[in-house]
Amino acid sequence: MLTIKRTCTNKIITRALRLDGEPLVAILRQGAEDCEARSDLQQLQDLLDEYSDAMIVYNQHQDAIKLIELIKVPPTQVFIEIRQDIKGVLGLHAIRNTGHRQETLELNYQ
Repeated sequence: MLTIKRTCTNKIITRALRLDGEPLVAILRQGAEDCEARSDLQQLQDLLDEYSDAMIVYNQHQDAIKLIELIKVPPTQVFIEIRQDIKGVLGLHAIRNTGHRQETLELNYQ
């Protein structure tokens, strides 16, 4: 089970709302109060190399998805997708790519 601080979750969703329609890719370190948004592939890769247990946060924007597909990650990499449901409500969905499929992970807010 993954744990994210509730205040951090609120900051991530607020940031996604502010960017309305723009790509968002960020690194979330374990226990952090907020994620670190980056739009540069090399900066993202450097942060992931330095903090191997960090998670990648991204929204469903096409450019954000393209960027995370370029990042070199281990098979254990955890991704936090900012999803919008059909009613327009944003939420976080934790996943890990295993082979050619996605595994949903339980996400706990504290």
